[in-house]
Amino acid sequence: MPGRAATLAQDQPAMAAIAVEFDGFIRALLVARRQAGDAAPDDLTIHLLSERVWDRPMTDNELVSLLRNWTVGELSTISAGAGILAHYLAAHPPTQQLLREDPSLIGAANDGILRLHAPLIANRRMTTESVEVGGQLIGAGERVTVLWASANRDEAVFNDPDEFRLDRDPADNLLYGRGIHVCPEAPLARLELRVLVEELLARITELVPADISPTHAHYPGSGFATLPLVLR
Repeated sequence: MPGRAATLAQDQPAMAAIAVEFDGFIRALLVARRQAGDAAPDDLTIHLLSERVWDRPMTDNELVSLLRNWTVGELSTISAGAGILAHYLAAHPPTQQLLREDPSLIGAANDGILRLHAPLIANRRMTTESVEVGGQLIGAGERVTVLWASANRDEAVFNDPDEFRLDRDPADNLLYGRGIHVCPEAPLARLELRVLVEELLARITELVPADISPTHAHYPGSGFATLPLVLR
């Protein structure tokens, strides 16, 4: 079963099998890079193989986890973000026209739109020690779900959190994570999405919703499964 079909059906055994198969591709890549020796390309995988964390090389399980998450983020999160941006601009003609007239605002606008409609809804974490968050005690070793989408509409941080604005402090936006969990590909993601919107608006005079309603992606995905738009 394809990955998207398994996710939509919430077929846990199929999703687990696909994850194992995908991990196998990455493990084969690690083997190939090691065997290539000096002939290996100077790429991210090679740099990770020589990286040390806490004065030790990373294990294969850690390397697989890193490369899997980066690859999936590039494929699914970016595609979700592209759809979310296109949908918002089609539904908000004044914002679309503003960015067409002043492309320098596109970067801030993209971050603002994706704060409102997160391409990544949540992530999972395990506590390393007991901690109190918002008056709730969470013991060590507990599994928790961190809802980025909810945090990015926190009234204590964002004045009028449901409002799109270009003057918000980008440091408050958890779109690309924070601290040691900040997305290492955030600069690339921002570049890709900025260029996407720049080129889209430069090549058309109008972007409007089609008569057919879009369908939303299935959790834990975000964005749209289908997004009919009209480009003129």
